[in-house]
Amino acid sequence: MDTLNAMQPGFADTGHDNGCDRVWVEFQAALQHVPLLPRLAFLLSDVLGKPIDEVAHLLGRDIATCRQLIGDARTRLRALHAGGHGDHP
Repeated sequence: MDTLNAMQPGFADTGHDNGCDRVWVEFQAALQHVPLLPRLAFLLSDVLGKPIDEVAHLLGRDIATCRQLIGDARTRLRALHAGGHGDHP
């Protein structure tokens, strides 16, 4: 089992790359281009599905600020995707 899949609970080692590894690696690389607070807010909200009030509590920010942080992260990730970090054959 490769290290990437070993870090992902529930991912079975099929012995071949089905494209998930590449997507995961590209997603992680894109996240590195997002500043820390927007990245954390985005991960908590959009990836982990935490409600906005919980995100605000965890980050010690108000709800409006967290919405702005999440929006900033989404905008940056979309720009990265549009700029060539997206799908390619």
